[in-house]
Formats: sequence, C-alpha cells, structure tokens
Amino acid sequence: MRSQALAVDIGGTKIATAVVDAGGTLRGAARRPVPAAVDPTGAEEVFGAVRDCVAESLATAGVDPCDLVGVGCGCAGPMRWPEGAVSPLNIPAWREFPLRERLRDLVAGAPVYVHNDGIALAAGEHWAGVGRGVRNLLAVTVSTGVGGGLVLAGQLLHGGWGNAGHIGHVTVAADGPPCPCGSRGCLEVMAAGPHTVRRAQAAGWVPPAGQPADGRTLATSAAAGDRIARRELVRSGAAVGTGLASAANLLDLDAAVVAGGFAQSGPIFWDAMRAGFDRHAGLAFSRRLRILRSADPDRVALWGAAAFVLAPEQYGGWPDQPPAHA
Repeated sequence: MRSQALAVDIGGTKIATAVVDAGGTLRGAARRPVPAAVDPTGAEEVFGAVRDCVAESLATAGVDPCDLVGVGCGCAGPMRWPEGAVSPLNIPAWREFPLRERLRDLVAGAPVYVHNDGIALAAGEHWAGVGRGVRNLLAVTVSTGVGGGLVLAGQLLHGGWGNAGHIGHVTVAADGPPCPCGSRGCLEVMAAGPHTVRRAQAAGWVPPAGQPADGRTLATSAAAGDRIARRELVRSGAAVGTGLASAANLLDLDAAVVAGGFAQSGPIFWDAMRAGFDRHAGLAFSRRLRILRSADPDRVALWGAAAFVLAPEQYGGWPDQPPAHA
C-alpha cells in the first residue's frame, strides 16, 4: 500500500518540500528562498524554485511520483479554495496563480490538495505535533501576518471558502488602527511583527546601529530594557491573548498552539499573551484552555500538508477527494 506523500510549504520568504510517510517521517527535505520577483512577469521564476525543491526532494528520497499517495501543499494566502489559485500577499508575482494545477503538472497522476498555511499548521500540530490527541484545537501563527486553523471534534475545519480559523481578522481593539483588510483593530494589525515594528518606530524606537528594523531586533531591544520596544511587544502579546480568549469563549476549546517567528520573541511577549488571555477569559470553560508552544514549526507545516493526503478521514474534505486513501 502506498503510504507516502509529497509535502510542500510555501511562505512569504521560503519554499520547503519533503516526502512524508504515514508515521510523519520526513525524507528528502529541500528548501529554497522565494525569489524576489515583484510582478506577474516573475511568476514562473517563483514556480521554478518550487519545481526545483520538488525535484530535489523526490530524488533525494528516491521516490517516483507514481509511488505517491498524492501531494499536499500549504501556501500563504489569500487563495481561492478548493481550486488552489493563490495570491499570497508576500509573493507579489503570484496573483491568481494556478498553484494546484501547476503542481499537478509536476506529479502527473497524483492528486494535489492546496490549502492556506494556517489550516496546514492546524492539521500538522494535530496530526504529529504538540496538539496530537487534542479534540478541539486552535493553531495560531504570529509572524509577518497572523493566521490560524481549527480542529473541532477531531476534524479539520475548512469553512465555506477555506478560511475557518483565520483568527488574524478577529477584532481585538475596536478603536484600533485600520487593518489592510478594511476593518479596524484586527489581531493581525495589532500583533503581527511588521505592524508592531512600525508602531514602535512611529513612537520613537530606533534599532541599534547596523541592525535591521524587524521583529527580532525589536524583541532584543525590549529584552535589553528599551521602554518603547517593550511597550509595543507587550501590546502585541496582549492582543494575541485577547484573541485566544475570544476563540475559547466562542468555541469551547481544549488547547491552542502558538507558532510563528514573531511569537518566538521571548518571555515579554509570552507573559503579556498569558496576561491578556487571563484578563478576557472570564468563563470557567474558557479558562481551562491550554496555551502550547509549537515544538517544531518547520516540520509542522510539512506534516500538515502531508496530512491532507495521508489522513483524509480527519484532514481531507476537498470536493473531489475520496473519504480515505487506498
């Protein structure tokens, strides 16, 4: 019985692939930076990096495409689901790029499933990560943006348009700043790394000489005692905690897993997040939510993409996908 899938993870800055078996073992892992193409004329350059990663993974793992159960892919959004036409905000060369169709061309005959990276994160954490065995789970990534996915009653949720669990656009500050989505005070605009850095700069924070104005530098400044950096990092963490409390109140969750580069900002961020959660989780059932730290974010994204294919009874749900693989 075939029991291995090709997993693809496409973010704003990197592309990663691997062959994954039913036990979650990764073989032939490959990685490339996303080419810095800035308009649709560079769409093929970006896909060329995906193609090279896929070829390297299959060759290194010694796997022929005909030996695959299928291909699972998590990609930054927005996208049209289930068609898999993607327009990632951080990949301007891809606008309505037919990613699912193009991946099919690379592995003729194998089914391909493309979903938002936040949904892939939730599937990966639940299938093989720290959320394994949790019945009702929210996965959140706090990085360049804020995204997420949901597993309820042991089943991955897709939603009507493939956006279930997208906590980044839950309002956490009704009088907060405008969000690019058109609303105000969304979790993303309050907590994502670039927004937090811009807020700190507007308040007078200046990165140390020779250091970039990014989330990592901001977190380092906060740890070193910079008042503005600390204040904005606390504001970001507290916003995430508020969002988690709202999700717990609405969904009666067992656990939430928090991942993403900016979420690795250290105790200042995490202490503020837990304090924000405690402030807004007033009901006994919501207070029992366990907040977990993702143990292996790089592998989790690939696990989630593979789970779309290898465990469709829990993580499938595409209209053309059978209920279980053969």
